[in-house]
Amino acid sequence: MALDENGVSEIEWERLYNPDNSIFLSGRKLMSEVNAIIFLVICTNIFFVVRFFYQHYVLKPIALSFNMRKSYTARFLENGWYTLYYISFFLIGSYVYSQENWSIFPTMNIWLGWPTQPFSTLFRTYYLVELSFYVHCTIALFFETRRKDFNQMLTHHVATFFLVGCSYWYRYHRIGIAILWIHNIADIFLYSAKALNYISKEIKSKTVQIACDGLFVMFALSFFVTRLIFFPFTLIKSSLTEAYYVSVEFPLFYPTNVALLTLLLLHMFWFFLIARIIYIKLFKSKDFDDIRSDSDEDEPEEKPTQKGLEAEPTRTNKNNNNNNTKLSQTKVSKATQKKNN
Repeated sequence: MALDENGVSEIEWERLYNPDNSIFLSGRKLMSEVNAIIFLVICTNIFFVVRFFYQHYVLKPIALSFNMRKSYTARFLENGWYTLYYISFFLIGSYVYSQENWSIFPTMNIWLGWPTQPFSTLFRTYYLVELSFYVHCTIALFFETRRKDFNQMLTHHVATFFLVGCSYWYRYHRIGIAILWIHNIADIFLYSAKALNYISKEIKSKTVQIACDGLFVMFALSFFVTRLIFFPFTLIKSSLTEAYYVSVEFPLFYPTNVALLTLLLLHMFWFFLIARIIYIKLFKSKDFDDIRSDSDEDEPEEKPTQKGLEAEPTRTNKNNNNNNTKLSQTKVSKATQKKNN
């Protein structure tokens, strides 16, 4: 279906004058998005290809240069890949927003003009690529290192995919780009801190550890501001109240807001873990590493290689052998005495 100069199709114009939301579930709507669906599938596969080459030809040599143990390498590759993604798409998202002629404040701008709000080719492409990334994340979650918060992460990815997908389909792309942007900025600090943490564990550098802890603090602050203040008190509030001004029959009002509130609950759960880490660091004088297994699997301990530690089992075995020899000699002596008697 042809789009006008603002990227608006006939279906969006039809919905503007007809409050029947079934138009978004029609065969015409599906046919108008066939190219977008094909693009989505292609981009999802491209993410896996780019991820493979970046991890094996950029990140893996870095891990080898630090003689990183095998149990750390897999996680370093995962966190390094996500660091690249979130930095890249935070910058791309910022550029896309800068090219728009509307502002997030006042928040009524998110809804005014729906569903015929301009949707440029650049904006549409960015949106579909972000959507394909979350498809990739959901699939990759089953093949990555299994985390203790696997179920929470799976719920997060499904809820995010649902929100981004629905916001594209129903043309709520203005609130969509705001949600994507605030999620990307905090994750930059999270995954870069985790990747740097595995390097710090190998080289035992105080400078690297300070940088790692600094990134974690930046993550905690950005997480609190963007996901526990801006997200609920600006975006969710707008979606729950101002969206009614768009249409008497707001499409997917309840499902989308339930998904938003689900994300908020997950954010509160994760911030509890973050606060726990900070509490242990500040009041129990322990490193951040001490409870990072709260979100990761327990890391396997490698066998000690020091000679002194290896000698202990040897001495134990030697003592056991001596005891066994003495017992055998005692049994032989008793048997000999009985025979003589």
